[in-house]
Amino acid sequence: MIANELWQQFGQISYQDIPESTTRVAKQCLLDWMACVIAGSDEPLAKILRDEFGGQTGSCSIIGSGQKTSAHAAALINGATGHALDFDDTHTTMGGHATVPVAPAVWAVAEEIDATGEQLLTAFVAGLEIECRLGMLVGPSHYARGWHVTSSIGVFGAAAAVSHLLGLSDEQFSHAFGLAASQAGGLKANFGTMTKPFHAGHAAQCGLDAARLAQRGFTSNPASFEGNQGLVEAASSGSLRDGVDVQGTWLTNNTLFKYNAACYLTHATIEGLKVLGDDARASNCDSIDLFVHPSLLNVCGIENPTTGLEAKFSLRANAAMTVLGFDTTDPATYSDANVQDDQVQSLLGRVTVNTDGELAGTQSRVVFHGSDDSTAEQFFDTGIPASDLSAQQAKLEAKFDHLVSARLGEDAARLKQHMLNLDAARAVSLQ
Repeated sequence: MIANELWQQFGQISYQDIPESTTRVAKQCLLDWMACVIAGSDEPLAKILRDEFGGQTGSCSIIGSGQKTSAHAAALINGATGHALDFDDTHTTMGGHATVPVAPAVWAVAEEIDATGEQLLTAFVAGLEIECRLGMLVGPSHYARGWHVTSSIGVFGAAAAVSHLLGLSDEQFSHAFGLAASQAGGLKANFGTMTKPFHAGHAAQCGLDAARLAQRGFTSNPASFEGNQGLVEAASSGSLRDGVDVQGTWLTNNTLFKYNAACYLTHATIEGLKVLGDDARASNCDSIDLFVHPSLLNVCGIENPTTGLEAKFSLRANAAMTVLGFDTTDPATYSDANVQDDQVQSLLGRVTVNTDGELAGTQSRVVFHGSDDSTAEQFFDTGIPASDLSAQQAKLEAKFDHLVSARLGEDAARLKQHMLNLDAARAVSLQ
């Protein structure tokens, strides 16, 4: 069974088993996630969730609010809040946002049981590695059918991370895995609304519940992922994807971080237009042709966005805003007022999205046609993991400072150091 195979690989790993490069990326994942949660804590959906679920008794942080609640509620709230700005990391092997369903679940339980930073990091890596392999095995047909992989596969990562942190046995994990399968959900139809980030929180909460119930003896079918009438049969092509060998590979290292506050599949378009610079000025724009993989139309193909949330999932809007000089690295850019601006709406109408099946999902070719009959073209690929981890960390620290400093003041620097030195922390709790 898949559950047993993956648990044999990662269920008993220790911190010392993990390569230094992998633990470094894992800390970067958690640093970036923490920044996204704090920045997202001002979003309306975060307040709604705090009002509804924040009153539960417990010792777990509702990050960014100073409140404490139960682990169950913290996983939901911090998961949804961390995905509210759609600024958190992503992973092409998994096919979704890898950290955001796992981190809030394992962080909440680590606070509750007073785990060390080293224990949390180890459990987080175990969850991420299992989650990414499951995303690879279910294959792209699952996502193509309308499932939001961040949630439907993320729930397994959350269950695995919490199971590792709690020290579940092989049998207990197999039941946690089956429980996670029956709680898998999340539909792409809700992209561009508050419900997309809710998916991440729901996955974190359900994964946490699956591990805890299994620890108490709750049973399930461990083959609920790949078995008869399991998730693969019900919600994908019906068979496991083969021909991909990742034995001996630490997939955590392949995490892709976001430096634009929109859907990751819009980033190649944004970056391509940025490279063109003065050759793609709004004042000289006749039209813009975008060439992307056909699958992007079901993810970020909103043609006529009128809200900030919709714009995050609109190739046309991101192209228009980039050419107009809006700062796409700032979440505040994606406001309803900016999207409804006359200049944005006018330029948006001059952007055409074309499909090219030869391109990967993280690739884009932009062609800018000037009013002076000039043409400028640029190809960009945002699907290549960083090879220079020091440079990546510098960019993520700058992103953290940008998102957190204004909200926490002097406490921002202390929190950043806590996250960067998490493996040495005796406790992860946020005081």
